[in-house]
Amino acid sequence: MPQGTDAASVRPPDRVPTSLAELRDEATVYQDLHVEARRVLDRNPEPRNLRDVAVALESMGYTASAAKDRGFDTVFDLAAAVLDLTYLYYVPQVHVVEVSRGAWRRLADDYLAGSWYGLPWIMSVVVLFVGRVALWSSLDATPQAAAMVSLAFFLAATLAGACSQMLARKGTFYFLQKNYPLVRWAVSRFLIYGSATALLACALVYGVYVVPTYGLRMGAIFLEFAVIIFAFLLSAAPLYMLRRFYTLGLATGLALAVTVAATHVLGWGSSGIQHAQLLGLAVGSGAMVVIAASYLAMRSEIDPPPEDESPVVTPPELRVVLWHTAPYGVYGFAYFVMILAGPLVAGFAYGHSLGVNQYVYPSTYEGSVDLALLELVVVLGLVHACIEHFGRRIIPLLENQTLDRWREARSALRHEWVRSVAGVIAVSVLVAWQLPDLLLRILPETLIASVRSPGGVAALHVASFGFALVPVGMLCSQYLFFLGKPRGAVIGALAGAATVALATIVLVSKGNIELGAWGLLAGTAVYALVAGLASYRVLAAGEESFYGSF
Repeated sequence: MPQGTDAASVRPPDRVPTSLAELRDEATVYQDLHVEARRVLDRNPEPRNLRDVAVALESMGYTASAAKDRGFDTVFDLAAAVLDLTYLYYVPQVHVVEVSRGAWRRLADDYLAGSWYGLPWIMSVVVLFVGRVALWSSLDATPQAAAMVSLAFFLAATLAGACSQMLARKGTFYFLQKNYPLVRWAVSRFLIYGSATALLACALVYGVYVVPTYGLRMGAIFLEFAVIIFAFLLSAAPLYMLRRFYTLGLATGLALAVTVAATHVLGWGSSGIQHAQLLGLAVGSGAMVVIAASYLAMRSEIDPPPEDESPVVTPPELRVVLWHTAPYGVYGFAYFVMILAGPLVAGFAYGHSLGVNQYVYPSTYEGSVDLALLELVVVLGLVHACIEHFGRRIIPLLENQTLDRWREARSALRHEWVRSVAGVIAVSVLVAWQLPDLLLRILPETLIASVRSPGGVAALHVASFGFALVPVGMLCSQYLFFLGKPRGAVIGALAGAATVALATIVLVSKGNIELGAWGLLAGTAVYALVAGLASYRVLAAGEESFYGSF
């Protein structure tokens, strides 16, 4: 029993025994409280505070009237008495105190950790500058091949975005529990069924649109790159989930090295470049799958289940897992559609302006948008840092906040939201304002020649501010994911994707393709606004709305 706890501390209020009968009644109440303490521990083996005990008592059927029958004014008064007695029946775990670090040091560490998410893209851009060829990009590709690879990337990225989000949601849930058999179960199922779904989608697009429009030779390029890019992006998802960023970098570096070396061996013709890229992507995909499988196997050896626990793990029904992760899949799909719909619409409009009703690679628009996309590499680390700070902030807040002080919890959460969102907006806008001119000054002319074409520089600046709003929407979406309330993020991503597509169609219909960058800006603004309002409402609702979130 904690220091200062005795029988008097659990005596019902306003009951001073004056007779032997009342003493017997009080002993009966005290005995009943011991019973309730054990029942509470059956429901919550390690209650952290008064709130947990009160919730357990309410789940056991206690109401205000039932508490009064026990001699207490409210359920919370009863919970206070039961909480003291729970310590007689279990020993609280000793939590290791984390070594204190300064706020700026912690921010820097979280920023660097979040920046690892953009490592494959950074490596690809650097290798493209130096070697003129990367995993699916090349400065020497023909316009026809570039169009096929672009279409393949659009399809593969949207499909992989959906599967990766679903895998990350459920896989991370099991990984944080150190339930490695179910981690392997979830990863293998999403890899298998996601790949099967992607193959079906690629086959449909290949047979229904690509081959009738571009012919068998171009169709083969599309199908090969769509399948292998999807495999590469989906293979990276387990490493992102496990936060094995340096191994992700090693696998990406291996894929790039193989691509560059194979290009020198096979030649710099269109066919040689394509086969080298396919080989590099295949090697990178295989390396990432092997690394993730090896890591999970090692964790199972290092952290085996206790001897008194059965090693047999019964997985949940797959349809239930798919149902609960479906919103995250929709979000991942819509997010990539929002990012990629503009170039896709611009390519069809460009082809129409040339007199052909098919997608044609819009080099000026595509170059401007791709260059502006580098802004996300700079800001993603800040989004990660804000989410990490939120996770460290909310748990102590909820543990130390009593149920009758929700107003203070709401206020603290609102202030947290305002500080983080305002900080990300400020940094994103500053980067969008300065980065385009900096890139135009330092990048080689051979790489940015298309951007310097008429309208390209203006599209670059507009697209930069469009991408400046993406981290804001990502931050607000992560708040919602953290609390298990993805609906607002899903609606925001869908609304943003629809806005980008419709606005770009309207803007490029008059023949000025570069105006499509304004469609990106409009769509990301809708995405950030909807996700921002939804996350603010959830955080401002206070602690009581979070019981159903975890």
